[in-house]
Amino acid sequence: MRLRNLEKYKTGGSGNNLTLGIPLPKTPDGRVYRYSPNEDAHPRLFLLGDRVSDFALPEALTSRMTHAPGTPGTVCPYSGVLDDDENFTHPDDLAAAKEIVAHAFHADAAAAIHGMFDDLARKNAGNKSFKVTTGARPSPKPAPRFARNDLLRELVCDECGRDYGVYAISLFCPDCGAPNIHLHFAREIALVREQVELAGQLGSERRELAYRMMGNAHEDVLTAFEATLKTVYLYKATTRPPDVAATKPVANDFQNIERGRKRFAEFDFDPFGTLTADALAVLTLNIQKRHVIGHNLGVADAKFAEHAAEARLGETVPLVGDDILQFAAIGQLVIDGLDGWLAAGEAPPPTKDRLSIPLIAPPAKKKPELKIGELGPLAIRIGLWVSEQSQKGFDCFIPEQDLIEAFPESNIDDLAFAVAELESDGYLRTSSMISTRLPRMFTTAELFITFDPHTGQSTPKRTWWRWSILLSANLGPGPSMRKNCMRPPAGRFDASIHLSPTWCRRSTIDGSFMEARKTIHHAAF
Repeated sequence: MRLRNLEKYKTGGSGNNLTLGIPLPKTPDGRVYRYSPNEDAHPRLFLLGDRVSDFALPEALTSRMTHAPGTPGTVCPYSGVLDDDENFTHPDDLAAAKEIVAHAFHADAAAAIHGMFDDLARKNAGNKSFKVTTGARPSPKPAPRFARNDLLRELVCDECGRDYGVYAISLFCPDCGAPNIHLHFAREIALVREQVELAGQLGSERRELAYRMMGNAHEDVLTAFEATLKTVYLYKATTRPPDVAATKPVANDFQNIERGRKRFAEFDFDPFGTLTADALAVLTLNIQKRHVIGHNLGVADAKFAEHAAEARLGETVPLVGDDILQFAAIGQLVIDGLDGWLAAGEAPPPTKDRLSIPLIAPPAKKKPELKIGELGPLAIRIGLWVSEQSQKGFDCFIPEQDLIEAFPESNIDDLAFAVAELESDGYLRTSSMISTRLPRMFTTAELFITFDPHTGQSTPKRTWWRWSILLSANLGPGPSMRKNCMRPPAGRFDASIHLSPTWCRRSTIDGSFMEARKTIHHAAF
């Protein structure tokens, strides 16, 4: 029996023993389905196209390649597993091939049977007692057709020029095996840039929509950034030796720089190690901003307002297109570093249309202006200056010339008014002198009690430490017939204990006991 339809797919063999090659169904863009043999390489499905026509394929493997492009074998883009091409055949394509073969065979069998009766009719054409009549040959059934869809993420490997498509994020080129995550992130950035441009084209009457589009673009940057870090980390975790402890659930660790660093420290790698301090500050601020945009409708909460200089509690966080693109560009630097790490340190080539945004460090959060009672700014600055300059920490005489030289931008009248404020609130004692422009000035203990905590000269920890030494050194048991009032060790006076108890040890006929007596004293501390 002649199998004319099946012979169209013949690649070898003869007679009834044919070797067939069934072409795989293609997507509208000419790609074929591939299915990873690695059951853990979710989602397993990817598409493979042709090499772009204008790409110059290198004569030898580059340092980033793990498989010679164009040779037998395919690399799983999700797990990096290399296997024979036939092991990547999609189950749907196997079913389609069987259906194509069945259709062709049925057509050949129908034609053969019809031909047998045609021959029988011709042979008995002159037989008056036996007549065979055949009808018209039946129309063949339509050949089966199979729909294949392109995936959203289409890439061209910048090492071998192979066109392919994947779901979301993949790690490697299926032809040459080179890491390609930098291409994924670059595509995300291109989409973000288009969103920013579209939002910028909206007029002022649609500013709410523009803000929403900007917010979505900003969220997309961090979503892609976090997903890429997570994908690379999980890939590395699955390729560790089996005797290594199991990986803890990742959760949202890669929404935080320090937690992300801790994760990659398991492999002695810091994905943020190449960033400058300014770039790291921009990245940190934008990660915090994403929480506000995604979970708080763009309204600054207390935590974000504490760190961002431009944010005000309860107000909408400003979104600027250049800031979003700067965030994306810094993310690309981190992803390029990850890509190079996967390639044993060989950095990827720069992508086309790479973002080049000047790095502008976020403004530092200004400390809130210090308020002390009703004192004016100059009076507060003088109080802080005295606290910092004092060597004793009590009863200091302030020379007029020292004060004038310390505040050269202030005139005598302003200084005199500030001194009067400090005296009025009990921080200074003054006496007027005819020969001086400012009165004679002496500090009070209240000045140091109030200002020392702001200059670091007095802290609760320091005070308790001093008193613990004092008590342990001088309050041990032992009879004595005289009062032993102890003073703290020498050093700067700690005004925070100006009204602290003086500890005394007394002895009686029955024995000894400890008594605390409060006194007002100026002890050199």
